Amino acid sequence: MKTRSRQEGLLIILLLSFGVVLSLGLCLGSVRLPLRGALGALLKGPGGAGIQEPESTYSAILWTLRFPRVILAFIEGAALGVAGAVMQGLFRNPMADPYVLGVSSGASLGAVIGLVLGIGGTWGVWGLPALSFAGATLSIAVVHGLATHRGRTDTWTLLLSGVALSSLVASAIALIMVVTRERFDEIVFWTMGSLTRATWQSVGAAAVYTAVGMTVLWKSARSLDAISFGEETAFHLGVPIETVKRRLLWAASLVTAASVAFTGPVGFVGLIVPHAVRLIAGPGHRWLMPLSALAGGNVLVLSDLLARTVAPPREIPVGVVTSLLGAPFFLRLLFKARRDK
Repeated sequence: MKTRSRQEGLLIILLLSFGVVLSLGLCLGSVRLPLRGALGALLKGPGGAGIQEPESTYSAILWTLRFPRVILAFIEGAALGVAGAVMQGLFRNPMADPYVLGVSSGASLGAVIGLVLGIGGTWGVWGLPALSFAGATLSIAVVHGLATHRGRTDTWTLLLSGVALSSLVASAIALIMVVTRERFDEIVFWTMGSLTRATWQSVGAAAVYTAVGMTVLWKSARSLDAISFGEETAFHLGVPIETVKRRLLWAASLVTAASVAFTGPVGFVGLIVPHAVRLIAGPGHRWLMPLSALAGGNVLVLSDLLARTVAPPREIPVGVVTSLLGAPFFLRLLFKARRDK
C-alpha cells in the first residue's frame, strides 16, 4: 500500500512537471517569448487566422522550431527511460542502459556513412534516420545471433557481444572521421547527440516507432518481473523465457534505435532515470515503465533547454549536457556497488 502511494504520488509530480518543462521549453531560447504570447500563438495553431505582429513571430518560432523540438525531446527521453528500465530488469543490473547491446554504435555508424556520402541532403529529412535505424537494427541482429545457440540466448554472451561490437564500430567511425576531415565537425556534433534536426515529420516517425515498441514492452511487464528474480524462478512460474527475452530485446532495441536515429546517442538518460524511479516507485515494471517514460521525457526536455540556453548563441550538444549531469550519478552507483560487496 505504501509503495502504491509512492507510485501515484510520483505520477502526479511527473505529470505536473511535464507542464512546467513544456512551458519552459517553448518560452526560453535564443529569443525569449512571453508565456501569454506563446500560449496565444499555440492555441491559434500554425498560421492561425488574424495573427498580427509580434504574434506571427511567436507562431513561427513555436510551430517551426521549438514545439517539434520539445515534443521530439520528450518522445526520445521517454523511449530511453523505458528501454533502460527493461534492460536493467532483463540483465538484473542497475548499470545496464539501452545502448549496452551496441544499438547506439550501429546507429551512429549508419548516420556517419550517410553524412559522408551526403545522403541526408539527397533523401531529405528521412536520409540519416533511415540509415541510422538500419545500422541499429543490423547491430542488434548481429549481437543476438552471436549470443544465441540452439534457440537459447545467453545473457552474459549477449552483453559481451554488445561490448565487442561497440568497440569495433567505434573504431570504424574514428577511421572514417580521420579519412574524411571535411565532415569532421558535423560528425562529431551528431555523435554527441543533438535535437537540431527536429521536424514534425521526425516527430511523427519517432512517435510511431516508440509507441509500437513501448506497447510490446508494457504488455510483457509481468513476465519481465518474473525474469528479474532469475530465469529459473521465471521458468517455474510458467514464463516462456526465451520467447519473452527475444521480444523484450527487439522491442527495447526498436525504441532505442528510433531515438538514436533522430537525435544521435544521448547518454545516461536510459541509465539514471529508470534507476532513480525504481528507488522511489519499486521494481514492478507495470508502474516502472510509464513512470520512467515520463521522467525520461522531462529530463531530456530540460537537458535540451540547457543545451540551447547555457552559452548563447552557440548550442551545446544535448548529449554533453546529459553526460555532465549523469556521470557523477553513475560514479556514485559504482562506489555504492563496491561498498555493498
